[in-house]
Amino acid sequence: MKQKRVVVLGAGVTGLAAAYRLSKCPELDVHVIEKRGAVGGLCGSFKDGDFVLDYGPHKFYTLLDGIVDELKELMGDELMERDKAQSIYMHGRYYTYPLKMTEMLTRFPLSESLKILFSYGTQLLKNFVSNKDAVTYEEFIKERFGSGLYQSIFAPMAEKIYGDPSQLDRKLAEVRISSPGLLSVVKQLLFRSKIDKSIQAPKFHYPQMGYGRIPEKMKEVAESNGACFHLGAEVTRVEVENGKIAAVRFTSSAGEQQRLVCDELVYTIPIAQIGKLMPDYSPRLDSVCEKVRSRNVIIYYFLLKSDPILPSMWVFFPEQEFRFGRLSEMTKFSPSTTPEGHTALMVDFTCDPEDPVWKMSDQTLGDMLLSQLEPLNLFKADQVVKRFSKRFQSFYPVYNVGFQRHLNEIRELEDRFKNLYFIGRTGDFNYNNADQCMDMGFQAADHILGRRDGEWTGLRTERFDRYKIVD
Repeated sequence: MKQKRVVVLGAGVTGLAAAYRLSKCPELDVHVIEKRGAVGGLCGSFKDGDFVLDYGPHKFYTLLDGIVDELKELMGDELMERDKAQSIYMHGRYYTYPLKMTEMLTRFPLSESLKILFSYGTQLLKNFVSNKDAVTYEEFIKERFGSGLYQSIFAPMAEKIYGDPSQLDRKLAEVRISSPGLLSVVKQLLFRSKIDKSIQAPKFHYPQMGYGRIPEKMKEVAESNGACFHLGAEVTRVEVENGKIAAVRFTSSAGEQQRLVCDELVYTIPIAQIGKLMPDYSPRLDSVCEKVRSRNVIIYYFLLKSDPILPSMWVFFPEQEFRFGRLSEMTKFSPSTTPEGHTALMVDFTCDPEDPVWKMSDQTLGDMLLSQLEPLNLFKADQVVKRFSKRFQSFYPVYNVGFQRHLNEIRELEDRFKNLYFIGRTGDFNYNNADQCMDMGFQAADHILGRRDGEWTGLRTERFDRYKIVD
């Protein structure tokens, strides 16, 4: 006899981790509602003929206790350990990434090398005489690396991915760049001979048949335990009664209007949608949600009749002549994902909904990318077997200056409704990697199961806000 119903909104890694753990409790009736027709979100995979394709490059690496053990138990023999290899393309050549000072001095154009050194030395002096706290991403990075390196790499990459770096909050840099201090950064990032595992992942785990096997396996286990998945379904309303979340309304894949009464609601879909899902709660809520912005993601695929073409698993492209920010190659992650004699190149970039590239057809977008890829001499046009894009809305949180105030106002709903849990990259507006998304799901499940003491909202400052992204 089921004693309690938990509804999970979203079947990305976070929602699946929560459902996976909750489903092991036979007293719980677990339902997962997902808008797309498959699970995993951007961590999913899909098949195209004999190709298995991820939504961009993914790796699984963690510093969190117990997460790798949980993953190994889930995946068994499907899981491989891979040596990480990444590059950056600048000035017409490939460099290892992260860049080392010796490489910048010997291989960069002399004028740029001198600019980086001079600005770095100048910044050292400024830091000794000034105690001004950085407010923006731009100020934070310049304070730690100098304006030369900021202008060469950090600013153009930030603009491609997040937007104008002078308008971005410093928290983005704090989360995305493990920088304990200027001198420490030099020691750990630019001159080190051994990789600091708290900053860079030397190895990572990856499933043999694509990253999407992780979310797929969590779904398989959860379903075998009795969890119910509603795929291709869109949430239309979150109902409130007597100071609690009481029910969720959604449109099923068949177009039917359905209602699920719930005792607990795990929310992992974009947090800015909560205003429209709870229109009767507060007239102010929706206007606050509109101030919390996210960017869209496009992954463009070139399926090629070719041997592997990139020098590493993925390559960053900071220079403005390239509209995209990164290339990656499926074969480099697992040869089992592509047919023999073939490879798959993935081109990924972010954009706003009003950006012209978001509105481009696949044909037009592909032609533009081919013209930008041509100088790299990676492949010839007659080697392209197929080309197409996959697109995701509202995936990259935009940390503009002042965003935290608006976000905190939305998060106050958790204080008001004790059975509501905002978690995950989109659900909590938090820059998480998959291991942290999984951890958030497990933590929410443990709280619902009564396995941890204290207020749920306290876990954010105790744990979630201390996550560090390890690239």
